[in-house]
Amino acid sequence: MIAPTLTRFEDAISKIIESEDVADIEQFMEELTSYGITEISQLEAYSGCYRDEATFCEDFMSDYDEKLPNWAYHAIDWELVWHQSLRHDYFTVYFDSEYYFFNNSF
Repeated sequence: MIAPTLTRFEDAISKIIESEDVADIEQFMEELTSYGITEISQLEAYSGCYRDEATFCEDFMSDYDEKLPNWAYHAIDWELVWHQSLRHDYFTVYFDSEYYFFNNSF
């Protein structure tokens, strides 16, 4: 049996989900298509893979230079940050027990 040749778009998806399984790639691609991501250039909207929204928000905020005091940083309800703020700017694809985050401005 000859392995199928992946398009550049499928290959890029394969790298994001870290799987070469064609069924996995097609499933993930269907999800992206439902959000309007159909071209390889739009994959620049990919913002990372996390176990949940709260972890994404915490990591997202840690990139800012203005550091919060440690006590304040650990008192933040990161899930609430997702639901009240960042969910408007990002969407997620839940795949293989993880969340893949994409910026809505692609």
